[in-house]
Amino acid sequence: MMRRSLLLLLVCICIGIQSYAQSTDHLLKPIPDKLVVLTFDDGVSTHATYVAPLLKKYGFGGSFYVCEFPPDFEDKHKYMTWEQIRGLHDLGFEVANHTGRHTHLDEVDEVGITRELEYIEDRCAQYGIPKPNTFAYPAYYTNPKAIPIMAKKGYTFARIGGGRPYDPRVDHPYFIPSYSTTGDDKLRVLEAIQQARDGKIVVLTVHGVPDYAHDWVTTPRDLFEAYLQYLRDNQYKVISLADLAEYIDPVAARKNIPATVPDPKGKPVVLPETVGINIDYGKTVGDMDPVYAWFGHDEPNYTYMKDGRKLLSGLADLSPVPVYVRTHNLLTTGDGSPALKWGSTNAYTEDEQGRPVYDWTIVDKIFDTYVERGMKPLVEIGFMPKALSSKPEPYRHDWAPGNPYGNIYTGWAYPPEDYTKWAELVYQWVRHAVDRYGKTEVESWYWEPWNEPNIGYWQGTTEEYLKLYDYTADAVKRALPTAIIGGPHSTGPSWDKAAEFLETFLQHCIDGKNYATGESGAPLDFVAFHAKGGPKFIEDHVQMNLGTQMRDVSRGFEIVASFPAWKNLPIVIGESDPEGCAACSMDVYPHNGYRNGTMYSSYTAAAFARKMALADHFGVNFKGAVTWAFEFEDQPWFHGFRDLATNGIDKPVLNVFRMFGMMSGRRAAVSGDLAYDFRTVRDSSVRGAKTDVNALATIGEHSAEIMVWNYHDDDRLGPAVPVNLNLSGLPDGKMQVQHYRVDATHSNAYTAWKKMGSPQYPNSRQVAELEAASGLELLENPKWEETQAGKLELNISIPRQGVSLLKLRW
Repeated sequence: MMRRSLLLLLVCICIGIQSYAQSTDHLLKPIPDKLVVLTFDDGVSTHATYVAPLLKKYGFGGSFYVCEFPPDFEDKHKYMTWEQIRGLHDLGFEVANHTGRHTHLDEVDEVGITRELEYIEDRCAQYGIPKPNTFAYPAYYTNPKAIPIMAKKGYTFARIGGGRPYDPRVDHPYFIPSYSTTGDDKLRVLEAIQQARDGKIVVLTVHGVPDYAHDWVTTPRDLFEAYLQYLRDNQYKVISLADLAEYIDPVAARKNIPATVPDPKGKPVVLPETVGINIDYGKTVGDMDPVYAWFGHDEPNYTYMKDGRKLLSGLADLSPVPVYVRTHNLLTTGDGSPALKWGSTNAYTEDEQGRPVYDWTIVDKIFDTYVERGMKPLVEIGFMPKALSSKPEPYRHDWAPGNPYGNIYTGWAYPPEDYTKWAELVYQWVRHAVDRYGKTEVESWYWEPWNEPNIGYWQGTTEEYLKLYDYTADAVKRALPTAIIGGPHSTGPSWDKAAEFLETFLQHCIDGKNYATGESGAPLDFVAFHAKGGPKFIEDHVQMNLGTQMRDVSRGFEIVASFPAWKNLPIVIGESDPEGCAACSMDVYPHNGYRNGTMYSSYTAAAFARKMALADHFGVNFKGAVTWAFEFEDQPWFHGFRDLATNGIDKPVLNVFRMFGMMSGRRAAVSGDLAYDFRTVRDSSVRGAKTDVNALATIGEHSAEIMVWNYHDDDRLGPAVPVNLNLSGLPDGKMQVQHYRVDATHSNAYTAWKKMGSPQYPNSRQVAELEAASGLELLENPKWEETQAGKLELNISIPRQGVSLLKLRW
């Protein structure tokens, strides 16, 4: 028995030795101790004026990774000319590829990767520089799609970050780790250099010496020369990355070593499995109602300003049905000057005798802007005019981001001193609207008194709000009996006090004593409540909370469904957003920076699909969800407001609404390998190891659509997910497939703006580029597919925070 065990152990050892030998046959010779590679990134000017001459002095090799770094590559104080780059080659240094415009490879697809590599290859050829055959990932962001592209193009080695030595026995040649020399921690760099032993190679990443473009990655000159002196004094061999081919066969290494894709810190990224999604167009679950075509904002005077008019035209164009717009402050007293969380119309004042004076000039200007575009108001009847307020002073607030939110609740938030005068104001407003726009038009509007009367927006009691509602509803119906009136637009009902307020209101409208008429109950044509999420910083990133918002939606639907008298009424989620304060900018609230990019757009796709699923679950009449986001006139570019556009340039989230506008007909059944259903999202949000890859599908008479998203609460980088779409129930024959995409590099003006260097005063050319980048883009050219027995298989890859729309036409 002992002899058998020893024999088995010997066999295992031999197999292990043989396996190790096989895994290292890509090593052409032993790796000597004290082997160091110097690499220099970004093509900065000091590489030519200081670094290269110093390397020649010491007799060292090095690799210079060049790109045309936007936005100021033409500033030759910061960056080398191409003649200087050619000079590096003439001096015997390696000139290598860092992409055309310092593009993060995780943000581009195969076409983009190829384009970026070939840009530098072509520029090198133009200046008589040999075609680069090594690569350095900008900012260390990798992409597994780059592997076959670099292999096909003959690239030998590629460098990442990671802060550790390169072990050619186990590290893939396209993911060679390196140490950065940035900063003034000399001991750290010297300790890193000393790791060049025992078969390991130290690769150093150096930026500018100094770096005039990005001072935060500077290596001080005195330290840089001290490092070179240390290397020479201690007899290190210093080479370029390409020179590693003397020791390592890169082709054999690629075969022997698995390509474990690292993140920017050098940690392995686990590549996701393919997600299978089945869409049965023969089984539908409900209509694709335009619940997305509702928007709102605090500041009504932005409506008719330059960028406000432009955005409203864009919103009107994206929807096949009229878009509804809700805004605060339609009755607030003031001169019409807008400010954050403030607006006014001066619709109601009183003369010296206390008689009403009605002036609809600004209100008409607002509603005219809607009606001219085929849009309709969700008329919020508020706030309290100064002449009617029971506590008129102080009246106008001076809130700014960072100030206590409660400071906004001034005289406009109080009940009227005289409810009869209030009712007459409402009556005159409705009559004026009918006279100006016609009975048929105004019959299609929604009217509702106040906003969030269960918190500080209403400085009265619950009973006083019910009284306000009764007087308001009676006045609206007297002016136009067929008008649509509803409420209460209370806050998210997952909060027990908000749920109690909503239930109290609904019961009052059934059998409560009407303060205006003395009868039982009050008119109610639709029900409205709000639903909000709650993002926050977790360690080093923003974490959203889609579940919090969905619990508000779920509880609100559940409450309405519990009232038989109201279960079939239309429900409008009067504010439906990832968080509460649209005017809270990211300079004061850094977690709100998510609003500029693809976190907001992917969240929006995932959220609307779950709202529809919850409505199906509770069997309620879900009419619309108001996205409380508009624009903030003349504010800094991409300032982190919750808005749909900045200075007239659409944000990525608006393109998801354009996608929704392209979907119509009936919603089809979706199933498959899905990590999150609506219950999981509601109860636990999207916090698991997997991302939320899911779909919403529709079918009409001659078209079908599929929206696919890849969302997670954690705003972190992650690999793209392969998705296998299996469609059934389609008509037989050929059909055209169009693939639209919102991600980091498509339909994304924010990325374009950052690549420009985030200019706060972009010139006319830059504005035109941003405009071009802001629309909804096709990911690829349309193609033709043919169904067999009503079935079709489509395969896509969707990046984290990406949203795709595939539109099929026949």
